[in-house]
Amino acid sequence: MTHLDPPPKDLLNENVKYVYVARNPWDCCVSFYHHVSNLSPFQFQDGTFEEFVDAFLSGDFGYGDYFDHLLAGYALKDEPNVFFITYEQVKRDTRGTLLRLAYFLDEKHGRNLEKDKELLKKLLEWSTPEHMRKVLVLDFAGSENPAMQGLLDSRTIYAKDGYLGDATKYSFVRKGEIGDWKDHFTRRQLSKMQAKIFEKTSGSDVMILWKDVTEATSAAIRGN
Repeated sequence: MTHLDPPPKDLLNENVKYVYVARNPWDCCVSFYHHVSNLSPFQFQDGTFEEFVDAFLSGDFGYGDYFDHLLAGYALKDEPNVFFITYEQVKRDTRGTLLRLAYFLDEKHGRNLEKDKELLKKLLEWSTPEHMRKVLVLDFAGSENPAMQGLLDSRTIYAKDGYLGDATKYSFVRKGEIGDWKDHFTRRQLSKMQAKIFEKTSGSDVMILWKDVTEATSAAIRGN
């Protein structure tokens, strides 16, 4: 989920290739909670998960409505210049995803990647949460980007749980796991999410993407 909504079909640039990665709403909610409760600009460092769930479900958490964004992306999944995939698929078959993405970008890239086993091995290593956690680090103490530096100079920004204990650094990658919702959602919160899903996705088969999670959360609500 990015900051910008996907463009409608009639505004897609046929000369541009788009990649859309969708993540199940339960884990996405958990991930965003840890993001906004960690960084000082959000002013939510003392906020509870209960409070964030309500904000997430109302679309009032600074990034727009999750379900509107998801449905807009899902509507583009069959376009020839759109690579639509779920985060869960990426995690379960990273190698296959890398090859498919390479072929999507250009057939020669796909062929080269299949032939170059060492490059594929490196890409698989660089795609792990462990590696990305080390490289996707924002340094609040300074930036080579003038616009970012101006922002940093104008306010005090820090992370509650900074990278390697340093509050001036923040890693965008936390766990990168599937199913972290199990350690956060109560039955009541799962019921709220279920009701919102029914409301927002009525008439769409988008939730078939996460049939297993839907069944697991329904069972948790029933107390099974």
